[in-house]
Amino acid sequence: MQIQIRRLIDSMEDLAKYGPAKKPDKQCIDTYQTDDHGNLINDKIQRGPYYCMDPTGRRTGEAPEPKLAEIINREVGKARQVVNAKVQVEKKQIVTKQFFQETLDSLRGAVMIAFPEGLPEWDDVGYILKGEWEIDGRTMEAFDDKAELWWAGKQMEQGQDKKLSDYLGKNDKTKIVCKLQKPGGGAPQREPAIDERTQKEMMAFYHKKQEELKKLEEDDEDNHLGSVWADPRQLKSNLQGTNAVRWK
Repeated sequence: MQIQIRRLIDSMEDLAKYGPAKKPDKQCIDTYQTDDHGNLINDKIQRGPYYCMDPTGRRTGEAPEPKLAEIINREVGKARQVVNAKVQVEKKQIVTKQFFQETLDSLRGAVMIAFPEGLPEWDDVGYILKGEWEIDGRTMEAFDDKAELWWAGKQMEQGQDKKLSDYLGKNDKTKIVCKLQKPGGGAPQREPAIDERTQKEMMAFYHKKQEELKKLEEDDEDNHLGSVWADPRQLKSNLQGTNAVRWK
């Protein structure tokens, strides 16, 4: 359901700003819209009072009234908080299927208020509200109700009598990384010991040290023997007070 809500957030923001979707075979930027003979017709089309051209060319640009658009945006803002895991953890909100269902119902109600006549059958908002959408890079792959929860290379048992405190203790400041897996998929890939940025910094430091050692190995001259600090009689001269004496 979180995937469904996240998809709705993106699509409903566009719906409130640019209106319903065009037919798939008519999608193009309005400035270059043509008739069947290839003639530009953008200037000949009568636009509504709240027209706002969609820069992607996917929507008609006929946005709803500002008050109705505000209703959609308000519900979208609430939904954004619902799917924000950090916000829910801070609120100590118990996340259930019913919790997400209430958000979906609110989003559906906002669409019905703004578009009482309904949306075109090809509009993706309608598809998502029905639970029908194509899986892509934005949503990855949806899991069913039988997904497995893994942590520290072990599967966490699911059930009403199982809590996270049974595995982690009762320290409410503990932070862990859990992963979802398909049933029977086995343990997921472990998290790297260090992040990518730290690894790059370590490699750069190692390379710098290697270059310094290489230069030291190449510098085998004895020029330093003429330095004051390399004089083996420096201590004796200091004790006798003759270190400032210069012989000609």
